[in-house]
Order: sequence, then C-alpha cells, then structure tokens
Amino acid sequence: MIVILFTCGAVLYWFNPSQSMLMPKCAFKMLTGWDCPGCGIQRAVHAFVHGRFAEAISYNYFLAYSVPYLLSFLVVWVAPDYRWSGKLKAFIEDRRVVYFYIITYFIWLVVRNLLHI
Repeated sequence: MIVILFTCGAVLYWFNPSQSMLMPKCAFKMLTGWDCPGCGIQRAVHAFVHGRFAEAISYNYFLAYSVPYLLSFLVVWVAPDYRWSGKLKAFIEDRRVVYFYIITYFIWLVVRNLLHI
C-alpha cells in the first residue's frame, strides 16, 4: 500500500496532470461537463508534492474535509490493536457519520458546479 502511494506521488511529482496526456481524465466530467467532487485531486497532489499547499487546496476544497476522514481509515487499518483504534473505528464507521459524508459529497458536487469553484 505504501509502495503504491509513493509511486503515485512520484509520478505526480514528475508529470503535471494539467499538461500530461499520460494522466487519466475524469470520465464524469468528460460525459457531463460537470466537475465531480474528486476533480482536481491529481492537480492538488502535484501542487502538494511541490510544496504549494494553498494551491493544492484551491484545486479541490473538499479535500480539506475528506482527506482527514479517509486517513483515519488508514490509521485504523495500520494500527488496529491500539486502545483508541476501536473508538476511532466505531466513529468513522458509524452510520450517521458515513451518511453525513455521502450527503456532503453530493452537496459539494452541486455547489462546486453552481458556483464554478
């Protein structure tokens, strides 16, 4: 898993997704013309690995919200035996938290396209 993340980070360090034909494009955007909630992730990672943190967030503001949530799954997966891991797992897998994340995902889909963010 770490090797895959490192490899993706290295590829995104060397290739700018905005300019490289090697980078996959968003199928949702190609079909609908709308930005999906994940659009901008490749450009954000490219900016992040080059140390341009404000630019990285500007590509997709939802990342500031979703990355900590998704990283918490990684923490639970890597350290399942710590005493706080059970509480964290119970929280991130709670039905209400998952529904809240899904609802905000779709709200972001609509808001970012209506406001052209």
